[in-house]
Amino acid sequence: MVLALSVVVVAGYIEVYVEGGPDLDGLHIYAWDGEEWVPVGVIYVPECIDTYVVATGQWASMPYYNMSRYILQIPSEALTHNPPDTPPGLERWTLEVQNGTRRAVVELAVGKTPITKENLTLTTWYALGDQPPKTPHRGRFINPPRAPPKNNAATEADTTSHAVSPGATIYPIGSLYFQPVKVSGSFNTYVPVDTPDGLNIFCKGLPEMHWVGFEVLNFTVGVKVSGTINYGTLTLEFYNINFDGTCTFITEYSTPLPSSGSRWVNIDVPLPQDSQIGVRIRVEGYAPYDATIDVYVAARYKKTVNNLAQTATSKATTRSSFIVTASHRDKIAVFFGPYVAYDGLAAASEGTSYSYIYVPPHSARLRWTGQHCPPLTVYYYINEIAYTQHSAAPATPAPANGYCNYNIPSTVFQLWARGYAISKALSKGGEITISLVYDVRGSPDVTISFNDNLEIVYHRWIEPFHSNYIDRVGYPYDEWSSELLRGTYQVFDLTSLNMTSEIRISRSRIALSLAHNQLDHMRHICGAEWAITIPVSGPGVYYGDRWIEEPWWARLGRGLLDVVGWLATLSRSSVFSIVVNLVYNIFQTASGSASVDSSNGLYIVRWIKGWAEPPQPTVVVLLDPASSPPSRRAEWRYFREGHSAFPWACIIASPRDVNTNTYLPRTGAIQWSFAKIWTWRGQTRISTDVLTIHAR
Repeated sequence: MVLALSVVVVAGYIEVYVEGGPDLDGLHIYAWDGEEWVPVGVIYVPECIDTYVVATGQWASMPYYNMSRYILQIPSEALTHNPPDTPPGLERWTLEVQNGTRRAVVELAVGKTPITKENLTLTTWYALGDQPPKTPHRGRFINPPRAPPKNNAATEADTTSHAVSPGATIYPIGSLYFQPVKVSGSFNTYVPVDTPDGLNIFCKGLPEMHWVGFEVLNFTVGVKVSGTINYGTLTLEFYNINFDGTCTFITEYSTPLPSSGSRWVNIDVPLPQDSQIGVRIRVEGYAPYDATIDVYVAARYKKTVNNLAQTATSKATTRSSFIVTASHRDKIAVFFGPYVAYDGLAAASEGTSYSYIYVPPHSARLRWTGQHCPPLTVYYYINEIAYTQHSAAPATPAPANGYCNYNIPSTVFQLWARGYAISKALSKGGEITISLVYDVRGSPDVTISFNDNLEIVYHRWIEPFHSNYIDRVGYPYDEWSSELLRGTYQVFDLTSLNMTSEIRISRSRIALSLAHNQLDHMRHICGAEWAITIPVSGPGVYYGDRWIEEPWWARLGRGLLDVVGWLATLSRSSVFSIVVNLVYNIFQTASGSASVDSSNGLYIVRWIKGWAEPPQPTVVVLLDPASSPPSRRAEWRYFREGHSAFPWACIIASPRDVNTNTYLPRTGAIQWSFAKIWTWRGQTRISTDVLTIHAR
C-alpha cells in the first residue's frame, strides 16, 4: 500500500536517511519508478568528530562511518507506484519513509546479482558522504533479512596467528593504475593506463590495455567525476593476452557512470583463471562543461601459496609517547597514519586478512562530578570505517580527587579487506589509517596518554606470480633480474617524521631505499643503517636517480694532499702528517658514502650523507648479493636513521626493530620463474635501473 507523502524532489530523486539500517555491503538495490526497476544510490553518512592527528600534533574534524547510517537515493516515482513481482534472484525489502506526520512505504528489490538492461548492467554505486544528512525524510526497514553491521570483523588474536604458510589459499588485493581523462561535450574515449615507464604495448592495435594477471576473481571500481556528466557509461573490456602479442576479446561489463562525485561499485565478471587477463576501460557520455574522470580499480585474486618466496611483509609503526588533552566534547578521536597501503594485501576468504594491527595499552583520565565513574567506551576505526568497540571499566568505582581513571588494554585486530579495497577504489594507491574514538560524555577535562608503539604488520602477495610458477618467456615477462619489493618499513614519529624504507631483491642485485620528509638544513636525516642477514657487498649510492659523484674540488684537494702527505712522510713530521690526514678526511667526506660491515651472519649497511651535500629526500643503496646465499630465508633485523646534530656531525639514532622475514627465490629460479612485472605500479618494475626503484 502506498500512502501520500509530501516530498522535495531533486533531479527526480528523494534522499531518505536510514539510521541503524541493515548491512548493505555487496548488495544491489532497486526501486520501481512506475516503468522499470532503477538502481538506488547509497551514501554512507559520517559522524564528524574532533580528532587529534598524531603525525602532526594538530586537531581536525574528521568523518567516521559505522556503515549502518546511510542515505538512499530513491526515484520519487517509487513513492506513488506499487511495483510488480520482484526480479528473479532478488529479495523484496520494505522501507518505511516518514516526513513529519506523513508516511509512505516503498518496496525495494535487493540482492547480489545486478539487473541487466540490454548491454547495460544496472549497478548500485556507493559513496562516503562528508556531512550530516540534510533531508527531512527518515527511513526504516521493516523486518530486513540482514542485521545492521556488527563492526567486529577485525577479530582479536595474538600477533603470531596471522602468518601466511605454504599451502594456504589467499585472496590478494592490488590496484590497477590509470591516468585521469579530461572530457568536454560528447565524448567516447579509453582511459589511459598509468604505466611506470610510459610503455604500454600488449596487444596489437589495442592501445590502453592494462595487464591484470592470472587467477582474477572480481573488482572494486571507483570513479571520481570532477564536474558533471550526463548520460555517461563506464565499460570494462576484458581480453585474454596471448603469448604471440595478440589479444582475444572475452567479455565486457558496462554500467551507467555517476554524474558527479566519488563513488565505488563491486563488479563480478567470470574470467578464465589460467589466462593472463587484460582490461581496457572506456568512458562515454556528455559533459556540458569541462570535466575530469578518474578511474581507480582494486582487483581481487585467488592464489595458493606454494613457496613463501611468493609473499612479502610490510610493516609500519608510530612511536607513541604523547598526551592528548581536551575539554567539553562528547567524543574525541586519536588518529594514526596514514600508512602506505602497499598492493597485494593477503586477505582471507571471510573478508579478514593475514595481517594485524597492534594498538598499544594506554590510559585515560576524565574529570567527573558524579558519584560513580561510568565505563569508558572506545570505538576502533580502520580507514574511518568502524570495526569494533570496547568498554573499559574505571580503576575505582567513585572519582578519585574528582577524576575517573581508566587503563585501556592493548588490542590486536586483523586488517579488514573491505576497508582496504574501498580505500584503493577511492584514491590512487589508497592508505591505511587507525582511529580510536572515546565517548568522554562532555567531561570538562580529558587526558589520553600513550607510551608505546602502534604497529601494523601485513603479508602481501608479490605481484608477478601465478600460484604455479610460470614457465614462458617473452614480453610482458621478465626473469629474476627484475627487482621485486620484498620488504617495507614505514615510520611516523611525533616530530612530524614520515619515513619509508624498502628492500628490493633480484637474482643479481639488492636495493635498499629510504624516502623521508626531514629536509630542513639545520635538522635533517643525514644517514641510515640497515641490519640484514643477506650476504652483500659493493655498495653504491644514488640520490633519487642521480649517482653520487665526488665534487671536483674535493677530488682536486685530495690529489694535492696526496702529494703533500708523501712529502710529510719523507720529512717524518708527525704533527704535519696528522693535519694532512684531517684535511684529507674533510675532502673525502664531502660526498655521501656507503659501507658494509658483517659480524656473526649480520650485515650492517650504512649510508652517511656528505657534509657538502644538501639534504636528500630519497636515497638508494645498491648491493651485490652473494652468488649462493647460505639460506633462502633472510631477516631484516632493524633500521635506524641518522640526524644532523651539526653541519659536520651525523648522530645515528637508536635501532628501530623491524624483525621481518624475506624469502628469496630458489637458486634455479632463472630456469623457470618468469613473471609479469608491473601490474601493481611502483612495486615491481620492468628494469633494474635505479631510476625506477625509488618511485611509487
